[in-house]
Amino acid sequence: MVENEISSIDFNLLFSKEEVWTLQKCLNDFGPRLTGSNPHKKYNQFIKAELENYGLEVFEDKYSFNKWEAKRWSLTIENDFGRIEEIPTTFYYPYSGETDKKGVSGELIYCDKGRDFKKARGKIAIVEVCIPSVPSSLLLKKRSSVPKAVKLPNKISNSVVGSVLRGPNLEKAARDGVLGVICIWKNLSFENALNQYLPFTTGYKGCPSLWVDGNTGDKLKELAKKKVKANMILEAVIEKDAKTETIYSVLAGKNLNETIIINTHTDGPNACEENGGIGLLALAKYFSQIPLKQRNRTIIFVFATGHFQLPQFGINNRQATSRWLEEHTELWNGINSNKKAVAALTIEHLGCTEWKDNKKHSEYSQTNSIDIELVYTGNKLMDQIYLKALEGREKIRTITLKPRNNIYFGEGQPLFQVGIPTISLVTAPDYLCKCSKTGEIEKLNIELMYEQITTFLKVILEIDTISATNLGKVEKQSYGIL
Repeated sequence: MVENEISSIDFNLLFSKEEVWTLQKCLNDFGPRLTGSNPHKKYNQFIKAELENYGLEVFEDKYSFNKWEAKRWSLTIENDFGRIEEIPTTFYYPYSGETDKKGVSGELIYCDKGRDFKKARGKIAIVEVCIPSVPSSLLLKKRSSVPKAVKLPNKISNSVVGSVLRGPNLEKAARDGVLGVICIWKNLSFENALNQYLPFTTGYKGCPSLWVDGNTGDKLKELAKKKVKANMILEAVIEKDAKTETIYSVLAGKNLNETIIINTHTDGPNACEENGGIGLLALAKYFSQIPLKQRNRTIIFVFATGHFQLPQFGINNRQATSRWLEEHTELWNGINSNKKAVAALTIEHLGCTEWKDNKKHSEYSQTNSIDIELVYTGNKLMDQIYLKALEGREKIRTITLKPRNNIYFGEGQPLFQVGIPTISLVTAPDYLCKCSKTGEIEKLNIELMYEQITTFLKVILEIDTISATNLGKVEKQSYGIL
C-alpha cells in the first residue's frame, strides 16, 4: 500500500450541492446535445473553459462525421370526409432517413414485425415494435447490493433494449422501395413512449421512419385495412464532415507512470443523459486544488464524443471511448515507456429517480425516489472499494454488477475490455433517452446526485492508496486488446 497523506475529504474543495445543481441547469439549458449539434458544441466549450479555470491543460481529439439532424416531422391521413387529419407521433426514428418538405404520400400497409417489406413497395409500412421482457439473468449478474434487500427485477422491459432487439430492418425497407415506415411502440404507455430518441445505436438507414404509441398504432392498422393514404414528413439536414471533439485533461501526480482514468461522454438528449461531465468537473476541481505531494497517481479526465452515433465512433462495435483508447495508448497500456492505467472509473446518469409504467402500460409515474444505482465492478477488490465508499450515504439503492457474457453497458465497456480494473455507474431509467422540452430535469434529485459524486471521490482517494499489483486485473472475460 502507498500511504495517502489525505486523511479526510475537504468538502470546501468540492462543489457544493447548489453549485452542482447550477451546473446541471446550465447543461440542460443548452438543449439536446445530440452528437455534433450546436448545443453539444456549446457544452464542450463550457467543459473546456471550466477545466482551464481549474488550471488544467485541455487536449482535443477532433473528428469529422456524417451528421443527420431532424428538423420537422409529421404524419397525416385523408379521412372519410376528405379532410386532412393529423396523426400524433411520439418522435422520429434517429438517422432513419428523410423526406423533402412535402413529404412522401402513399397507401398505408401493415407489415407486422417489419421483417418482410416486399408488399410495401411504393407504400408507407406500419410495423410493431413490441418491448420484450428479457430475463435479467441474461444481461446482468449481481455481485452485491446496498441495502441487501435490493434486488434486480426478474425481467427487464426497457425501450432502449427493445428498440434495438425488435426494431424494423429499415435498410431492407429502403432496398424494397418502401416510402416510409411507421413504428408502433407496444407494451409502452404513451407518456413513456413520448420523445424517446431511439434507437440511438444505429447508423444511417435510408428510409424515413416515425414512432407512434400503441393506441395510435391500432388506429393506423385499421386504416390500413381500408387502404387509406397517408403523408409522412421527416425533414432532416445531412451534414457531411460535421465536426465534434473528445476532450481530455491530464492532472499529474507524484507517480507519472501510473494513471487513473475517469471518463464519461458529452453527447445526449436530456438532463441525465449525459450529466456525468458534471461529476468529472467536480472531481477535476477537487484534485486540481490538492498539493502534488498528496496526489499519488496521475489522473486523466476523458469527455468522449460519439456515444449517440456509435457506428461512426466506436471501434469494433465498442463504445465511443474505444477510439480514445486506440489513439492514446501512451496514457494507459503500460507497454515500454507508456503510462499504465491501474484503474478506470466511468460516471453516467447521475441523480436519477425511478419512473415506470403500470402493469397495463396505461399510466407512467414515479415509483421510487431513487432509481436502482447499477454499478459495474471489474473485480472483487473494486467491488469492495465501491461498497466501502457507499458508507454514510443517505440516498442509496445500489446493485453492483459483474460483467458477464461480454455484456457491459456504458462507456466503461472498452476500458474493461482492455483489462483495466473498472467501476462504472450506469443507472438506466426509462426516460434515459427522452428528448423532451424540459430535458427531464424534473426527474433528477440533487441530493442523490451530490452523494454519487462524493462516492466517486472516496473511490479515487482509496484507489490512490493501493498498489497496482493489489488492484489486480479484471476477472476472466472474453475481452480483447484494441
